[in-house]
Amino acid sequence: MQRRGVWVIGGLTALVAGTVGWVWATWPPPPAPDWAAEYDTNPRPPDPGEAPADGETGYELTARPPEEIPAGTVIGRTAPPGWSHLVIKSLPRVRDDQQVAFPLIARARVVRMAAWMFTAFLADVRADQHEGRARYRFRAVALGLGTDVNGRDTILTPEAGRQVDPNLGSIEAEILGKGYEVQRKALLVVRGPTIGLLDTPVWFRRGDENRLLRYRYALLVDGPTGRLDVLVWRLGGGGREGGADEAVLLNPDTIDTAELVVDRRKVNLLGIPGDDAFAVDKMPHGRAVLPVPPDLRPLAARTRFTAPEVHALETRLRQLIAGSPGTP
Repeated sequence: MQRRGVWVIGGLTALVAGTVGWVWATWPPPPAPDWAAEYDTNPRPPDPGEAPADGETGYELTARPPEEIPAGTVIGRTAPPGWSHLVIKSLPRVRDDQQVAFPLIARARVVRMAAWMFTAFLADVRADQHEGRARYRFRAVALGLGTDVNGRDTILTPEAGRQVDPNLGSIEAEILGKGYEVQRKALLVVRGPTIGLLDTPVWFRRGDENRLLRYRYALLVDGPTGRLDVLVWRLGGGGREGGADEAVLLNPDTIDTAELVVDRRKVNLLGIPGDDAFAVDKMPHGRAVLPVPPDLRPLAARTRFTAPEVHALETRLRQLIAGSPGTP
């Protein structure tokens, strides 16, 4: 239910200018799906399973949150120091044909605020020496949100936002906090010597409504060279909402202009959007879109794995990539 508007006859323009961000930040949030029970979050030691035998430790099958990118980290077009790969940096913007969803009196501010924050996803691949040769392994992933601070895209956190950006306003701080509430639902489902599976929440248009679904990222390390291939596909509740029928093979250092569509039912009379007013309706761009074979789709949608299942998934995904155009 929308928060009751405040109407001041003759002063509507000033009211909108002063309250757009505040009401946006305090709109009652839509109910968020609870995916936690789908995952195995009970700590247990790594399972060697069928992992590579080159001195590696095996698969970690306990789902856990990814690392967070430290506040103050500058995210340009490549990975910052301490990380080997920029997986994807998303720059949201309201698509031009969607901006008419907002009355002219509020449009410019709402469109600007929707593009105020970017998202960043980093990965780290490290080389170990084994029998006199380098062997690369998957170490970690990290997520973060940020904005332009003095001309540089910089990670902010709710805990340290004003330490990094003293000019951070209360409205922006509320939006940042809500962004992290969603992002902190992400889970690193599996971590192995040369594979990581990360599930991240995303508002996505399904039919005529915006729904909080998940992107699954499969990070596949080439042991001899350290090359990182990343596939992404959609998951819904228990994988039931489709998307695992095709996967996008991302380019290295993907910079994605995430065009937002608007659910006009979630915009009130003042032109103020709710949390679920914006969504994307397309997957990130990549160097190829790969059909996922029907027999692989159930495995690709699982949220709990055994070591043999991870090994089977990794093997099949590598075969999928190997058959794509332009793969080295």
